[in-house]
Amino acid sequence: MHDLKWSAAEKKLAHRVFEAALTAELAEIMADFKARATAVTVPHEMWPIEAYLERKRREIDRKYDYRYSQLLLVFARLLREGRIQEAQLTGLSEEKLAYIRRSASR
Repeated sequence: MHDLKWSAAEKKLAHRVFEAALTAELAEIMADFKARATAVTVPHEMWPIEAYLERKRREIDRKYDYRYSQLLLVFARLLREGRIQEAQLTGLSEEKLAYIRRSASR
């Protein structure tokens, strides 16, 4: 899949879908962080929140890789996790969509 060419329209679509999924997931993490922080009543309860944020940052950094050589796998994972819908990918070539579908079903 490294040799696939991306048209300008596909790149624009991919960027929009990628950014929307990333923004939504970061919003979920922020809401969870705020709820956890609000629940803190003593100083030692802060450190598990720090660990939570570090873990989430690593997960986000691993999951959201915008290199075109990785993007189809990213979309497959996001599709499998329910973070995007296949309809959002309409406009990608059939070859790319087929690869995403196959990878998402694994």
